[in-house]
Amino acid sequence: MSEIVTIEPPQDRAVTLEEARQQLRLDGRDEDLLLGAKLDAAQAELEQQTGLKLCEQTIELQLESWEDEITVPIRPCTVAEIRFTTLGGSTMTLPETDYVVRRRHGFTRIRPASGKSWPELGEDGLIRITLSAGLDENDPDLAIARAAILVKTASLFENREGAACLAFDTLVGQLKCRWI
Repeated sequence: MSEIVTIEPPQDRAVTLEEARQQLRLDGRDEDLLLGAKLDAAQAELEQQTGLKLCEQTIELQLESWEDEITVPIRPCTVAEIRFTTLGGSTMTLPETDYVVRRRHGFTRIRPASGKSWPELGEDGLIRITLSAGLDENDPDLAIARAAILVKTASLFENREGAACLAFDTLVGQLKCRWI
């Protein structure tokens, strides 16, 4: 079983309020609170459906046991450190020479280095993998994601009772298909 915990949340949104105002052709700021909520909802939906983290942040993948090869369920990311609970109950950082990190099929995968094996965990042991996540500003996927967020936000804002947004679904589909 695994869990993802946010250690340092993103400092910004992928799409600014000003960009959303331009998309909707809004001059005033009296609906900024509602517009911000719609932006956050659109970004959260996109990230949930694609596994992408759009903005820089620090997260922790927590595991209860070692897998032969650990596949990180979010992307893109880099491994900062791996800590685990030892048999004695203390927390230890796994040396970088004891594991290999590589990207395959768009996902980050972690396995023991050649000739190494995962260390034994203590009773009720926990593995904590600290990750730096988020798309680079120049990544083409960020442009697609930003376009998807803008059309979804506009749809949510203009159709407040809720309606399907096919443009959003199409753009999200592009982000999903690249990694199959």
